[in-house]
Amino acid sequence: MSGREYDLLEDARSLVAGQWLQDGEQLRSYAATGRGNYRSEIRGHPSAAYRAATAVGWAAVKLVSPVGIVTGGVPYWNEIRRFEGRPPGLVAFGEGRDCEAARLLKTGPHRSGIWILTDRRFGFAADRITSASDGRQAKGLRRDGDTLVLLDKVLEVPAARFVFEDRVTRGRDVYLRIRFRDGSGVDVRNR
Repeated sequence: MSGREYDLLEDARSLVAGQWLQDGEQLRSYAATGRGNYRSEIRGHPSAAYRAATAVGWAAVKLVSPVGIVTGGVPYWNEIRRFEGRPPGLVAFGEGRDCEAARLLKTGPHRSGIWILTDRRFGFAADRITSASDGRQAKGLRRDGDTLVLLDKVLEVPAARFVFEDRVTRGRDVYLRIRFRDGSGVDVRNR
């Protein structure tokens, strides 16, 4: 598959099928996301101070975005804008910052990638763009010319650590819910 530019939203399914799924593993859902974003409904995580600082930071980024464009921040800004306004790919819920969902996600992904839920595991894989001619024989998704896209496993939780519950509705969107033993869990946007 080559001949066009790489697009995370359009290529997510191919990346998951080609680089994440193991033999016989069934894909339940996947959600591409910019910068590993997720929405937290975990009481106390992240802290109110962190949420306030993040809101102020994003407001500042939006205000100075023309400066970023002039100085070469175009790809980063375009990636953020691409996912803006979309429902979150993942919603975490639970009680306190020591719950299983918070522990998994607090050191979690800060790169663009894909939240993935299968019948065997849940995880996050970050996308990485490299050159197909850099000397390595990597199994990746080839795109426009010399571009090779690889998935790096960032987070992986085996199915023995969670229970798949079912579909849940959040507004107009449908998510698939998994719950950890302590009652916390995550909802992955259904595809």
